[in-house]
Amino acid sequence: MMTITIGQRKGGNGKSTSALNLAHAFAMSGKRVLVIDLDDQKNSTSAIEAATPVHTVEDLLLRSEVDVTAAVVSTTWEGVSLIAASSSLSGAIRELDGEVGSHLCLKEKLEAAKGFDLCLIDTSPSLNILVVNALCASRYLFIPLSSKYFSLQGLGQTLEAFAKVKSRLNPELSILALAFVIHDGRSALACEVVEKARAEYPELVCATTIGQNIKIEEAQVKRQSIFTYAAEDRGSAQYRSLAVELLARIEG
Repeated sequence: MMTITIGQRKGGNGKSTSALNLAHAFAMSGKRVLVIDLDDQKNSTSAIEAATPVHTVEDLLLRSEVDVTAAVVSTTWEGVSLIAASSSLSGAIRELDGEVGSHLCLKEKLEAAKGFDLCLIDTSPSLNILVVNALCASRYLFIPLSSKYFSLQGLGQTLEAFAKVKSRLNPELSILALAFVIHDGRSALACEVVEKARAEYPELVCATTIGQNIKIEEAQVKRQSIFTYAAEDRGSAQYRSLAVELLARIEG
């Protein structure tokens, strides 16, 4: 199973939106996908219709008797499964902070995961022990961006955190890609931000950009992906294209 953390140190850059729509795009291409909601805001959990979990990701991390199989629930999105966040996930941070080696809890649990090709981990903007767990359990980091100036500041902080985890904890961690998933193509400033990122990180920035799109937001409210909510919308074509790019990087 290939595990990918979706992370950005600045909020509002489309982490949960990307996690869910990419998960469904990957599943539609024949992959079996597991989504783990490791954000105490529970955006991914709230935006996908799934069976009621008996155990959440907090149980998985803190209770030795709970394994991945017990925490995974099915969803109405074919090919996509979920490990849901709990309303008290922030409490897990305090417990893990006081435990030796707690940064490896998720990695150890995921070693027993069977039946999935890809795992996408949705994380919070904070660099807490949960995010460190995600990065230690992952082969790749995918960084979603919006084409706003402050998004690039968040990118710098994200890359700094990535470098520290790679050098100190997980030498196999690599950056899969950067992608602009919230882009206003009508704005000259937004286009300048995209071009600046492409000039600075030419090997990392994806060719596909996702336009700012109310349909994508509406789909989340309906607990659907863009593919089922508005299959003919440009957002659907753009997320399909982004998924193809990322799979090519993973498999190539």
